[in-house]
Amino acid sequence: MSCFSMGTVYLLRLLHLFTGISVLQQTRSWKIVLPSTVTAVEGTCVVVRCQTEPYSRVTWYQYHDIYYPVVYDGVYPSTVEHQFRGRTKLLGEPAEGNCTLRIDDMRPTDNNIKVYVWVNPGTKTNQKFYQQTVTILVERKAPSITILKQIVAGEIFQVKCSIKYSCPFSPPSLHWSIRPALENSTSIAFIEEEQGQWLYTATMEGLGTYKMHNTTIRCSAQFKIFTAESQQITLSVLYKPVTVTLILKEELVTEGGSIIMECAANCNPQAHMYSWLRRQMGHIKKINSTQNNMSFSNITRNTSLSCIAHNAIGVGQSKWLDLDVQYAPVILPEPSCYVAGEILRCICQAEASPNASISWTIDGNNTLPSSFESRYINKKNVVSGEIGGPAKSQTNVSCTAWNSRGRDTKYLSIRNLSKTSHLPMWLSASAFMLLGIGLLFGCAIFICRKHSTNRPQSSLNNVQQEQRYSSLQRSQYEDRQLSPHRLENNPDNDGLSCIYDNDFVENPQRPTRAHECKNNATALQMEGNNQLLAQVQ
Repeated sequence: MSCFSMGTVYLLRLLHLFTGISVLQQTRSWKIVLPSTVTAVEGTCVVVRCQTEPYSRVTWYQYHDIYYPVVYDGVYPSTVEHQFRGRTKLLGEPAEGNCTLRIDDMRPTDNNIKVYVWVNPGTKTNQKFYQQTVTILVERKAPSITILKQIVAGEIFQVKCSIKYSCPFSPPSLHWSIRPALENSTSIAFIEEEQGQWLYTATMEGLGTYKMHNTTIRCSAQFKIFTAESQQITLSVLYKPVTVTLILKEELVTEGGSIIMECAANCNPQAHMYSWLRRQMGHIKKINSTQNNMSFSNITRNTSLSCIAHNAIGVGQSKWLDLDVQYAPVILPEPSCYVAGEILRCICQAEASPNASISWTIDGNNTLPSSFESRYINKKNVVSGEIGGPAKSQTNVSCTAWNSRGRDTKYLSIRNLSKTSHLPMWLSASAFMLLGIGLLFGCAIFICRKHSTNRPQSSLNNVQQEQRYSSLQRSQYEDRQLSPHRLENNPDNDGLSCIYDNDFVENPQRPTRAHECKNNATALQMEGNNQLLAQVQ
């Protein structure tokens, strides 16, 4: 080999050495921190965390055996695959080395894809970025619902609804679905990070009521493209007996018979003891039992029943149930018949349950004459019957009350009120007669006084009167004697003058005129009384 040839080979080797040094100087290895897998929740976004050294540009690819689909490229967005276009963005700052990728609206088709990041694409490097991939898992999450403690009526309850999601920027909204709607309830929510995802929790609380028992509740999470619902829970609320009802097993209750009662209590848990109350004639008897059925014997009218149910929360009592006891009719005392004028009227009342019907029998005839009228008044357990018609020679009237339980008959005595019915009229006439007699007697006394004052007096009387009168009275008497208008003595008036004629004259042989007038008035009064008594008799 010539010297030229040897020199050429040496130069080529030297050039190759320098060229290799230059390539090594331009090649750089990047340290990238990536998770091996991330879990995305369908309908929300996913964040693939990425950290490296400061860089100028990054591109994200989907791992593929044949070609390299672009997931994100901030410089050439048109190169992004159609299924990722508009859904990806870079969250970090190049100067900080943050190369985190965000993919929105995760879909079932995105499940199990692998992505990797390429730092500063276009520069020469021998680093195989595709060997460090992130697997994205997509799953559909449903919210979970939990009752924090047993709900008791009258106490505060809490129900919690939780949903996990993978996008901290747009959490789903939580909603409650309750049938029927709860009153006076509130809901609070909070978010916390948990194992690379976020937990969104809403807690509803309120006052528990017995109306919530056996109602259903669920919650739902509203994502951008769909809604996920939790399972439905049937609420169990503990409460004392709030509605206690008595149920009568028998269709008919008869006096003296037996019945079976059931005590139905609306409570949770079920009642473990029952107190039975029986009220008769104002007295209450109590019986305790563990059974909700009770037998009662020797039932009488006016019987009332009630029951008290006991459970672990409290007690509740039913309303009093007044038993509708059926019994045979009983004709109430003093049915009567009476004749007033020419009318016969009869009245009969009967107590029974069910209400009795009343029928009449007159002198053995069960059919009322067509000339008779009848009427009936029905009240609770009491019926009143009345008939009326011409009074003839009826001697025997009976009243019969009957229903499905039996019958009762009573005979009615007939009273004649014809005479006594006119007594008030005769008493009124007698009163008017006595009033007239009294007026006549008063007039007679007035006339006698008037006549005694005006008639001339005898000398003896004058002397006696002068002794009794004062001088003033005597002058007035003399003036009257001299008056030209003085009335002359009338023999007829002498016969009516009965007062003061002989007040001062003692004559045992003949009665005075005053006594005669008094005797006449007494005689008239006795005659009027005799006439009144004759009319009454």
